[in-house]
Amino acid sequence: MQNQKNFLTELLVTGLGGAIGGATRYLLGLVPIIGPMPVMTMLINWLGTLLLAMLGAYLASHRSRLERWQSFLGTGVLGGFTTFSTMIWQVHQQLFISVANALVYMILTLGGVLIMLKLGNYFGNKIGEAHV
Repeated sequence: MQNQKNFLTELLVTGLGGAIGGATRYLLGLVPIIGPMPVMTMLINWLGTLLLAMLGAYLASHRSRLERWQSFLGTGVLGGFTTFSTMIWQVHQQLFISVANALVYMILTLGGVLIMLKLGNYFGNKIGEAHV
């Protein structure tokens, strides 16, 4: 019975986080962008990667007392916020404009998320060290 209760709690916590993250992504997607490049999706994925890396690095040293935050913030909010499938669809759409646009968008997105991953790990570890 306890395992079923834990499962349902995790499901609800993750679902609530996903709703928040998805709604936030939707609202940011309404911001008008000038030009053909889907900049907002790229920025969303950069920010989501930065925050997810920070959360992961922080939780690595604080796992026991913050496990529910991983489900809510990591899988839920940030999983609902970032959008790999939208990025891939937008790469496909950019191909109709030009192959160069599609390549630039992919390179900027992937390069940016790798930089955000490094920064997020760095800052998450620093925050974690400060709270030990």
